[in-house]
Amino acid sequence: MTAPLCSTHFPMVRHQAGVTLLVAIIFLLIITVLAISSMHGVSLESRITANLKQQKTLRSAAEAGLRMGESSISKIAAPTSVKACTATTCLPWVQSELTTTTTVDTPTQFVAANAANMATATTAYNTQIQWYVVQLGMLSGQSLNNCAIKGCGAWYYEVNACASTVLCTSDTTTQRVILRSVIARYYP
Repeated sequence: MTAPLCSTHFPMVRHQAGVTLLVAIIFLLIITVLAISSMHGVSLESRITANLKQQKTLRSAAEAGLRMGESSISKIAAPTSVKACTATTCLPWVQSELTTTTTVDTPTQFVAANAANMATATTAYNTQIQWYVVQLGMLSGQSLNNCAIKGCGAWYYEVNACASTVLCTSDTTTQRVILRSVIARYYP
């Protein structure tokens, strides 16, 4: 007969030092850092997109301000002198400060001191629009003396429009868009 198999061999007890736990914690830390940096990137992209959207909205509003200013020129009576606009003959936001010898960067006139000379509108997107018109006069060589014979000819007007979330005359730090155009109006 054979002797029964008795196992006197015990499995070896292994002493673990927690290496698996340490590796798992390091992987979790790496994943957390990657997730946080990814969220920061998404947040930055969202802010960039919001700024681009606001810039396009402000540009569209400033374009609308230009169109409103240009349409107001049709209401101006035929001029009779180089400095034809006065408070009684022109709209209040038509300025005649410029002469043929003066060069002024007129968009810088969007300041509180000139607020009374500007027209204002508000859009549905809570955008404030301000505009004004500067009478530039005739081209050099034209004369008002010929108005009775040939008509007064073309008079030039500069339209300036500013769009922002606040009035352009009240704040210079808020994002805003300023546009300018020159319009010729023919007086027969």
